Amino acid sequence: MQQKIVRIKPFLSACAIGAALALTASAQSAVTSVTETPGNYSRDTTVTGANGKTATYQNNAAWANGAYTDNRSVTGFNGKTATYQNNRAWGNGSYSDTKSYTGFNGATRTDSVSRSGGLVSNTYTGRNGNSRTFVRSARFRR
Repeated sequence: MQQKIVRIKPFLSACAIGAALALTASAQSAVTSVTETPGNYSRDTTVTGANGKTATYQNNAAWANGAYTDNRSVTGFNGKTATYQNNRAWGNGSYSDTKSYTGFNGATRTDSVSRSGGLVSNTYTGRNGNSRTFVRSARFRR
């Protein structure tokens, strides 16, 4: 349970920041544009504060032929940006999922899992650049 909470914490932080931007910027304006086509989704929100500074939230996703990508970014009124990237691929008995979080301070954390040939490999790279890799046998589904 602890591991799941740690993994979703950066995503929840980005969502909370986006909500806070929308709530605190009620003095001026917010503009959102959403584009959806088969295999693509894009959302851009720009909030302009009373002082004329802007904050933005962007979400771009695409999927097709055994692949999915999701890129999100939040830029605050101070100009600092945090990003979230998720890339998945599957097919021919293999699967990979890589998630990357970059905070407002520029530090990046990456979690990667791949399944192929009966083995599951998990690699975690922390904000300090240190990595850990764990490999185990894949469980068979019934």
